[in-house]
Amino acid sequence: MQVRKKDSSGNPIDDEIETFKAVHLKAGQSYFIPASAGHLMVNTGSTWLVTADDSPVKFGEKNAVSMPGHADYEPIKRMQGFAYYVVEKDGKPALVKNLKYKSVPEAQIESL
Repeated sequence: MQVRKKDSSGNPIDDEIETFKAVHLKAGQSYFIPASAGHLMVNTGSTWLVTADDSPVKFGEKNAVSMPGHADYEPIKRMQGFAYYVVEKDGKPALVKNLKYKSVPEAQIESL
């Protein structure tokens, strides 16, 4: 998850990240993602990853089910991904900074 820094008017800055957190989850675990956090999931295991999203859906939207109203991925597209990429290193997942970003804090890594 990442949260962008904001300018003096309160607008998010695409290439400056305030916080970045990677959370390791196991089967059956859940995690709350704040509305202000951009987020993605990466399956680093060898079985299917199944997720559920209980955020409200605005059914009047063009792609309401696949793209809820809170989702704005245009900044991620412009930056060619999140502030860190998940890659495999020595057979394990590792984080590598996306050099397109101007300001990125060290990743906070949490295991539940």
